[in-house]
Amino acid sequence: MIKKYNLWNIQGSIFFFFLASSSSVAQIVPDKTLPINSIVRQQNDTRIIDGGTIKNSNLFHSFEQFSIPTKSTVLFNNTQNILNIFARVTGSSVSSIDGLLKANGIANFFLLNPNGIIFEKNARLDIGGSFLASTANAVKFADGFEFITNSNQAKPLLTISVPIGLYFGSGLGEIQVHGTSEGLIAQSTITSPYIRNNDSTGLEVQSGKTLALISGNVTLNGATLTARKGRIELGAVNSGLVSFTPITQNLTMSYEGVSSFKDINISQKSLLDSSGSITLQGKLISLSDGSVVLNQNLGSQSSGSINFNAIELLKLSGASIDKKFVTFLRTESLSSGTGGNINVFTKHLVIQGGAGMGTRTYSGANGGNVNVNVSESIQLLGFLPSNPFITSAITNSTLNSGKAGDITVSTGQLLAEDGGLITSQTRGNGFGGNVIVNATNFIKLINSANLVNSASAFVPSYLSSSTASVGNAGDLTINTPRLIVGNMAMVDSSTLASGSAGIVTVNAPSIEISGGLVSSFATKAGGNAQILFGAPSVPNGSPGQVKINTNKLGIINGGQISVTNEGTSNAGMLTINANSIFLDNKSAITASTFSGEGGNILLNVKYLQLSNNSSITASANNNGNGGNIHINTDILTSSNNSAIRANAYQGRGGNIRINTKGLFISPNTQITASSQRGINGTVQVNFQNRNPSLTKAQPQVIPEAPQIASVCQGLSGRVASTFVNSGTGGLAASSDNQLDNSSTWQRNSVGLGPIDNSEQSKPLTTKEPIEIVEAQGWILNANGDVVLTAQANPPNPYTQVSASKCQEQPSTAKVSSVTEIRRN
Repeated sequence: MIKKYNLWNIQGSIFFFFLASSSSVAQIVPDKTLPINSIVRQQNDTRIIDGGTIKNSNLFHSFEQFSIPTKSTVLFNNTQNILNIFARVTGSSVSSIDGLLKANGIANFFLLNPNGIIFEKNARLDIGGSFLASTANAVKFADGFEFITNSNQAKPLLTISVPIGLYFGSGLGEIQVHGTSEGLIAQSTITSPYIRNNDSTGLEVQSGKTLALISGNVTLNGATLTARKGRIELGAVNSGLVSFTPITQNLTMSYEGVSSFKDINISQKSLLDSSGSITLQGKLISLSDGSVVLNQNLGSQSSGSINFNAIELLKLSGASIDKKFVTFLRTESLSSGTGGNINVFTKHLVIQGGAGMGTRTYSGANGGNVNVNVSESIQLLGFLPSNPFITSAITNSTLNSGKAGDITVSTGQLLAEDGGLITSQTRGNGFGGNVIVNATNFIKLINSANLVNSASAFVPSYLSSSTASVGNAGDLTINTPRLIVGNMAMVDSSTLASGSAGIVTVNAPSIEISGGLVSSFATKAGGNAQILFGAPSVPNGSPGQVKINTNKLGIINGGQISVTNEGTSNAGMLTINANSIFLDNKSAITASTFSGEGGNILLNVKYLQLSNNSSITASANNNGNGGNIHINTDILTSSNNSAIRANAYQGRGGNIRINTKGLFISPNTQITASSQRGINGTVQVNFQNRNPSLTKAQPQVIPEAPQIASVCQGLSGRVASTFVNSGTGGLAASSDNQLDNSSTWQRNSVGLGPIDNSEQSKPLTTKEPIEIVEAQGWILNANGDVVLTAQANPPNPYTQVSASKCQEQPSTAKVSSVTEIRRN
C-alpha cells in the first residue's frame, strides 16, 4: 500500500511565523562574547560592521540580534586577507534579511542563528566567496574548537584552523526564502530551453561558489537561488553533524553524521539555478506550483548533477497559477559541455499533475542520465488539468546531434496512471538514450475507465524509447516479477521518421496485457506531431525487436504484442519465450508491414491457447511479403474464430511452421499463409514423437485431401479444423528443406501422431460421425501421447489415463491443395 504524507506541521509553522513577525523590526545588536566585539555604524541606509575577532584568515562576529531592514545594506568591512567570516546570533530572535548582505574580497560567509532565518523578497547577496546560512548550534573546526551559538558559553579561544562541519541539536528553527516568482521567462514552445529572467532578484553567489541553506525545515516560496558553475545545497536536518570538506571556495556537504532529518518545501514557482550542481537532502521533499530545479550548461566543461536524497518521500506536483510552468527537475546542455545527471534516492516518489524530471541536450554534447533509486514505490499520476498532453513524466531527449541520456529506474513497485510515463526521445540526429526499469514487486501501467471513456484526447500511460527524426531510438528493458499493461497503456519503442526504433526486452515471470500494447513500431505521424517534431508524413525508419521472457503471458480484451511498420521499411522481429501464453477476446500477437518485408514471430512456449477471435499474424500490405511464424509448443489450442496467419496482398505469403505434441483447434480456426494476388506461403505442422524408437517417415504425397483422426485415437468422423491456403497454388518440395523466406513455392504439412512404419501403406479411413461433438479438453495417456476429450481439461493436465477413457467422438481435418505428411 502506497502511503500518503502530511508534509507540514501547521501549528509549528504558525509559531515560526509569529516569531518571524516579532523580529521584523529588529536591528543589528552585537553581544559582548568575543575578545574583540563587533561594532556597528550607520551611513544612510548602510550599516557597516567593523571590529570582530580575527584569527589568521578567520574573522568572527557575534550578535544578540541580527536582521537587515527592507532595501537597506549591511556591509561586513573585512580586510582583503580574510577567507572566512563567521557571524552568529546568540539571542532568541529570528533573523529577517530583507536587504543586501555584503562583504569585501573573496571571503566565504557563514551566518548562524538557531532560532531561524527568513530571507524576504528584497534579500540579496554580494559575497566574494561561498555563502552558508544555517540554524545549527555550532560550527566545528578541524582542531576540535566549536563556535557555539550560546550566550552562556565561556569566552572562546578562537581558532586559526578550518571549519569542518555544523552541529545540530534538537528543536532548532527553520530557514525561509521568499521571492517574486520571476526567476524564469515563459518558453516559446515546450521543446525550447529554459530562459532565465536576468531582471529578477534573489539569493545569488559568484560563479563557481556555493550557496547553502542548512537548517531544520527549509521553505522556499517563489524564491530564486542562483549559483552559476557552482553549487546549491539545501539540507533539512533535525539533529546530528553535517560535515564538509576543509574549506574551499566550493563547499561540499556530507550527511553521514546526521541521525534524523526534517522537510524541504519548494513552492510558488521557485527556481534553483546552477550550471554546477544542486543537492537537496531531507526527510520529505516537496516541489509544487511550477517550481523548477535547473542545471543549464552553457559552457565547454561537463556539468555537475542534480541530487535529491529524500529519506521518506520526494513529491513533484502541479503548475504555476498562470499554467506557464510545470514543476520540473531539468538538466540541459546548450553548448559543448556534457549535460548533468539527475540522481534521486528516496523511499517513495510521487510525480503528479503534469510535473516531471529529465535531461535534454540542444547541442552536439551528450545529455545527462537520470538515475532513480526508490526503495518502495513510484507513482506517476495524471496530467496537467489544463493540458492533458503535459503528463507526469520522467523523460530524456536530444534535439541535436548529441546523444540523449539514459534512464535507469529501480524501485519496489511502479504505478503509472492516466498519462504517467517514462521515455527517452530523440528529435535530432543524435541517438536516443536507453531506458531500464527494474521493479522488485510489480510494474502497473493503467488508464482509468473515466479517462478512456471520455471524449477528450489524452496521452495514455506508457514506458518507451522513441525517435521522431534521423537519430535511432534507444532500447527499452523491463525487469520485474509482474507486469500489468492496462487498457490503452503501452510499452514500446517507436519511430516517426528515418531513425530506427529500439529493442524492447521484457523479463517478467507474470505478464498481463489487458487492452494494452507491447510493441516496437514505425508509425505515421499525425498532423500535430509533424508540426511539433518535423516528422515526415510516412516514416522510412525500421521497427526494432520485441523480446519477451516470461512464465505466464496473458493477452486479453484486445491487448496486443506487435512489431509494426506503417512506412516503407521492413517489420521487425518478435520473440517470446514462455511457459504459457493465453490470448482471449480479440487479442493478438502481430508482425505487420505496410509495404516492406513482413516481420517474423518466434514463439517458444509449452502451452499456447487462442480463443474468442484472437490471432497470431505476420502480414504484409501492398507488394510486401508476409512474415514468418515459427511456433514451438507442447500444446496448441484454438477456438471461436481465432487464427494463425502469414498473409500478403500482392507479395508472397509467409511461412508458418508449428512444432507441437498436440494441436487442438475448432472448425472455425484458420491457419493460413496466403497471398491475395501473389504466391502463397507455406503451412507446416510437425507433431513431435515422444517414442524415440519410431523412425522418421518419408514424405507421402496424397492427391486428395485426407481425413485425419484428431479427436480420439483410432477414430474419426468430424471436422476438427480447417487449414486454408488459397491463391495460385504451387508444387510440393522435399520435407527436409528448411523454411525459405525467398522461395516462390509453397509447402503445406500436417503432422500425424506416432504410428509405426507399417501404417504408411494403409489408407487413411474414417467413419461417418453419429454425432458431431467438439473436443473440449486433452490429456496425456500412459504412453505420453495427447488424447482429446469431450470434457474440459482435468485440474492436473499431466494426469495420465488410459486411452479407453477417450470419448468415441470421431473427427476429420480438411486440408486444401497438395499436402505433405511429416511424422517425427
